[in-house]
Amino acid sequence: MTTLTPSTDALRSTGLSRRRFLQGAAAVGGFTAATAMGPRYAFATPSEPGRGDAVVLINLRGAADGLSLTPPIGTAFDTYRDLRPTLHITPDRSLPLDSSNTNAVFPQGMSGMLGLHPTFQALYDSVWAAGNMAIIPAAGFPDAVTTSRSHFESMRFWDYGTPAGDVRTGWMNRLMLGQAASGPVGGVIHRARTAPFRGSFNAFAVSQAGNGGLEAVRNRDRTFAALQQLHQGPGFINQTGLGTLGAVTAISGLADDATVAYPDTRFATSLKEVARILRGNVGCVAATVDLNNWDHHDQMGAAAPGGAFWENSVQLADGLDAFIRDLGPAGMAETTIIVLSEFGRTIDENGNQGTDHGRGGTMFLFGAGVRGGVFGYDFPNAIVDIGGANRRALPVFTDWRQPVAEIVATRTGVTGLFPGFTPGSTLLGVAR
Repeated sequence: MTTLTPSTDALRSTGLSRRRFLQGAAAVGGFTAATAMGPRYAFATPSEPGRGDAVVLINLRGAADGLSLTPPIGTAFDTYRDLRPTLHITPDRSLPLDSSNTNAVFPQGMSGMLGLHPTFQALYDSVWAAGNMAIIPAAGFPDAVTTSRSHFESMRFWDYGTPAGDVRTGWMNRLMLGQAASGPVGGVIHRARTAPFRGSFNAFAVSQAGNGGLEAVRNRDRTFAALQQLHQGPGFINQTGLGTLGAVTAISGLADDATVAYPDTRFATSLKEVARILRGNVGCVAATVDLNNWDHHDQMGAAAPGGAFWENSVQLADGLDAFIRDLGPAGMAETTIIVLSEFGRTIDENGNQGTDHGRGGTMFLFGAGVRGGVFGYDFPNAIVDIGGANRRALPVFTDWRQPVAEIVATRTGVTGLFPGFTPGSTLLGVAR
């Protein structure tokens, strides 16, 4: 059954309790609108390329280790190896990120400094080789913005796109607002935190796209017509009801039309459902999926199969590979994928062969509109502990909002996405 849940903000604005809303929505096959503002039926991708890309956000919840996702292979390798005697990945096992790929660019001179985790081989041979994969190491919130290493605080900052306490909307919802998302299912949350979509636009938490609606209700057509009649007229409740019914209609008929076999993991299944909705042409311009359990304080196992980090990385890379192949060239021409995590890990391993909360991490961008390469305002020639707010951590050299702002502005036309943030005058150059 597909489950759609209302945002806290939407409920607060009406004085309607979450319990009462869900009781009323149970009659609609388990669907409830997260932030529905009425049925709008102008569709976005893929049938209207001029509307801009659909943006798929993948959050690696728990603080994924950037120094394992993109291990140093250049001058910084020796210090990295010394700090991580059991966790380091040797250059001969890393996938080199250098100018041997003539489709990749290195505007800030980072050719040959980093490699890619060996589990990314399929992506390395496809989207990296084609020049449609951007890698940004040492990314995060700069010290001047926040140095928090709290999961819960940092996730909130990343989900809202700012640590400012007066901002109560998620940056993906603001993206939908900027794109004037007008289809019945403008945004999709699949087994993920809803905070990036908190706000006034219609986003839906979906578990299985083609298995919703009123299938289990007697006299389905009459019941559906009665619900439509019940929600006629102005007001938040009626508009939310009509928006939900519109989403039920749009999603419940989508075919299970994957073109490739996906891995048998929750993460890959979520991506399969997102691909199904994107192909369904129901107006989806934004989606988010979480991959959890990156908080590896002990027995991290980054360098060999069977380790916790290794297996998480397999899920990430194999799920992304299937998703990208499933969308195909036409779908990827209309899609930008953003992969990020709330912070990185410490530069050294602890006494339990794990790592602790750090600062700078690695983020990825994929899509036909992405310039492939390695980008960032700096990266050290040696991995060292500089102390202070960055004790035992890789500092943040690139504000994560910079590459997102560049790709979103270029591919969707939306600017001003992050309150209090002004993109740098010197662009990273991640967007085509």
